[in-house]
Amino acid sequence: MTSTTTYLITGANRGIGRGLAEHILARPNTTLIALVRNPEDESVKSLRSAAAETTAKLIVLPYEATDHHAAEKAVALAQRDHGITRLDVVIANAGVLSWRGPTIDTPPGEILKHVTVNTIGPLRLFRACLPLMQRGGKTDIEERGGHEEGEPSAKFIAISSVIGSTERLPQFHAAQTLPYGLSKAALNHTTRKLSVDHPDLIIELFTPGPVSTDLMRDFSSVLQAALKANPQLADRFMPLDKVTEGLLALIDTATKETSGGFRDWKGEVIPW
Repeated sequence: MTSTTTYLITGANRGIGRGLAEHILARPNTTLIALVRNPEDESVKSLRSAAAETTAKLIVLPYEATDHHAAEKAVALAQRDHGITRLDVVIANAGVLSWRGPTIDTPPGEILKHVTVNTIGPLRLFRACLPLMQRGGKTDIEERGGHEEGEPSAKFIAISSVIGSTERLPQFHAAQTLPYGLSKAALNHTTRKLSVDHPDLIIELFTPGPVSTDLMRDFSSVLQAALKANPQLADRFMPLDKVTEGLLALIDTATKETSGGFRDWKGEVIPW
């Protein structure tokens, strides 16, 4: 009997999350748990319509990233109302980018807001999902077509940003996004630490790189500043569909050997 692969994605109705969700929904024997801020949003309705044209099962649950208990509530609902007993792939995608300006003028509240959503949010998501991830994941034996018990390999994936790379900061300093970069650097450290703490899981960071998403369109000044400082980025600006397809291929093939790493959508290792 073919088993179902269960995915959970935060921010699954927009941007990178939406692109990943659409690719996942096209797969057979799939359940997708989409955590979104407002389940009644038009973007969620269109996601439901897309799911209706596939054989995948879509579960939409509310998730407010600024609420430290949001992930715990969502996972509890998934178990109680939808019979979810395991998670095979969890993707922490929800993020915020809402302020740009000189570093010394950064409002402390903006730093706290970005860290709450971009760093603490994924950490709380991991904590809430851990028991179900420990029951999930395909074994090496299962992937070879066997039925014996094997070592589980559930995956926790955090969507980061190259702006969170301290080594590459000079390339992106014109973006002037201290709260965003700081929170993503903290996410990188947190996720790397989780990979050391939980060697039984596959835990990785990925950056989509320059791509057209709602987040960047809503804060286009950051994008324009980055392009002005680095004109070569224009040639690397990729369509959302291609980037998310590449990310999903890397997630599919992630192993315990790659766990703890930080890569872009093409598989290039990104320096910390």
